[in-house]
Amino acid sequence: MKRKFFYIILSLSLVIALVLGACSNTSTTSTSAPTSTSAPTSTSALTSTSSPTSTSAPTSTSVTTSAVQTTAAGAPVYGGTMTVITDQATSDPPSFDLDLTPRGSATTVWDNPYLEWMGIGDIDTYGPRGTDAFNFQLTTTVPDQYLTGELASGWTFNVNPYSLTITLKHGIMWTGNTNIGMASRELTSADCVFSGNRTITAPTAGTTFNWIKDVVAVDKYTYRWDFNSYYANWEFFLIYGGSLGSVFTPESAAAGGANWQNQTGTGPFILTDYVSGADATYSRNPNYWGTTTINGKQYQLPFINKLIYPVITDSSTELAALRTGKIDIWSRVPLSQGATLATTSPALVQVKWISGQVDIFYENRLGNDPLNNLVVRQAMMEATDFNNIMKLVWGDGNILGWPVSSGQPSYTPLSKQPAIVQQLFTYNPAQAKQMLAAAGYPNGFTTSIDVNSADPAMVNVATICVAEWAQVGVTATINAMPLLSLTTTKSSVAYNGFLCWSIATANPLTPLTYYQAGTTGGEYKTGEPLDVESTACLADSDPAKLQADVTKFCQDALTDAAYMPFADPYILNCYWPWLKNYYGEVDTGYHNQMPMISRIWIDQNLKSSLGH
Repeated sequence: MKRKFFYIILSLSLVIALVLGACSNTSTTSTSAPTSTSAPTSTSALTSTSSPTSTSAPTSTSVTTSAVQTTAAGAPVYGGTMTVITDQATSDPPSFDLDLTPRGSATTVWDNPYLEWMGIGDIDTYGPRGTDAFNFQLTTTVPDQYLTGELASGWTFNVNPYSLTITLKHGIMWTGNTNIGMASRELTSADCVFSGNRTITAPTAGTTFNWIKDVVAVDKYTYRWDFNSYYANWEFFLIYGGSLGSVFTPESAAAGGANWQNQTGTGPFILTDYVSGADATYSRNPNYWGTTTINGKQYQLPFINKLIYPVITDSSTELAALRTGKIDIWSRVPLSQGATLATTSPALVQVKWISGQVDIFYENRLGNDPLNNLVVRQAMMEATDFNNIMKLVWGDGNILGWPVSSGQPSYTPLSKQPAIVQQLFTYNPAQAKQMLAAAGYPNGFTTSIDVNSADPAMVNVATICVAEWAQVGVTATINAMPLLSLTTTKSSVAYNGFLCWSIATANPLTPLTYYQAGTTGGEYKTGEPLDVESTACLADSDPAKLQADVTKFCQDALTDAAYMPFADPYILNCYWPWLKNYYGEVDTGYHNQMPMISRIWIDQNLKSSLGH
């Protein structure tokens, strides 16, 4: 299975008062790959309901797909600079080496312009350029039937024993890097084996890859992952996300992979500059292997000359840059800003979508009294007005978006959840106070909430909770810190009460790992019921049974209340109409916008006519 934005930071007094008182262009393209592309057969049934769901059991399968040629209005134009606010723009990357950071998305976003994946979402065939069967607006998730090869020409999943064989396209070249004395050379299976072994043995891996036995080269362009046991989320980890689907060169690793100056890749761009606290600059790779066919004519990708990823820690600055055309795309604009932007920037395209990313409170249930008490955790849920928080912070969304996002077959709406779960999401401070008293805390207790200081939504959520919890005698203080510090605090389980974290939930299997022993955050021990249950789900090779088991798991996980999940909000994808050949897609894999960005060209005349 395959699978911030200007918030008005409410003043504490205002929050307490509130708490207590209450278009796109018409051009299209398609990919013309240098070799044929094979698509996998998924071994998991849990995919988005916006598409058909595979129900076949895992078999030895390899399916070939062909590129679709579509029509574009107007001829592409090369040149220009595009500036994109990513979902990690409020903080510098913790590293440019995925194996050296415990927060993969914070590194992957910055690596994607030059590092590619075995597979990606096939926007040409199945997106608006093609059949329009899928809109590619799921964060970090692509249903298997909409995947195609990027570095891989194909892959085959085998049973008896379980393994995955991946075949690389021929002639894909590393750009090389004079800073580390590396000449351009071809990508081979030896690179994939080196990179795979490095990742599964990295200190940040923990027990994540215990299901993998080894990775071996079969020939120059073929390598194989051997499994210790079946793992339902293999496609996410080995093909398009989860770190093992991309490749890091031995040369970069030896030179020091964390250093931006030591990077090399096969992708459409080359990392040519990075200034901490300012931006990363990527220049067009003149020898990029990727092409696209438009109106019968083949073009080399990418079209733009330069891509800029800014670091902007102040959300009002982000909004001002978008309004004035300094930012071309920002896909996670708060819904509350839509009306203002429509007035100040009427030409700006706005696309509303469900984020598939949920802010949750970790609760230190293993190392902190009283949160190790189930009744206390459940009482804190009832002491929290989730509907009020959703309206004040995000404006609109789904109250329940954890552990599985809405739109998935294993998702159960709050109205159809068991009574205990519905009760936990119903604001009832009087009952919460009674529950705390019954658990031995009649006068409440003192706790803390650790948050990312650069994330207004997190700060607002925590501020509202402080006010609401005070009504049941719980005194909470907010510890706002930089994202890097928050990451360290989470990974080392150095928080004493609650810690706010943002998690993508569109892939219904990935959140299950947060209930397994050995994962960062340390909420569960080996052998605890939810550790056993989540592990069993991920080892289930029967798609129908897997879907049913995940549905039940979600109910059990919500009842345990080790994580306090807030709304899955609606947000806006905003972009300027001078970006041609873009249709509002937001992700083709793991925080991966490169297939879209590489196909976009800039209409400089239109941009000038709009005063930018």
